[in-house]
Amino acid sequence: MSLRNPPRSATWLLKHLGPRYRRESLVGDLFEEYQRDRTRAWYWRQTAAAVLMGVRVRLPKFVLNVVLRVLIEMGIIVGGIALAQSNVPHHHVEHMR
Repeated sequence: MSLRNPPRSATWLLKHLGPRYRRESLVGDLFEEYQRDRTRAWYWRQTAAAVLMGVRVRLPKFVLNVVLRVLIEMGIIVGGIALAQSNVPHHHVEHMR
């Protein structure tokens, strides 16, 4: 079995912005789970959650709220783009005409 490399930038974020008290063990745990056929999206979600928890302790509440709002809005935009580019069956469009 060959090792799969998780997203490099997500691992970097985790190592530098994740919760300080168990940063290395968290990186190892996520790596092990990723080897069990977890997806890149799963790895990014876990990284984002850990980074938010790590940052939450270090940033004032106002800054955290701004960061969360930006991340949520980015998710909505990316989701909208993905939905617009998805393979929507043409019969739904023709039905509406």
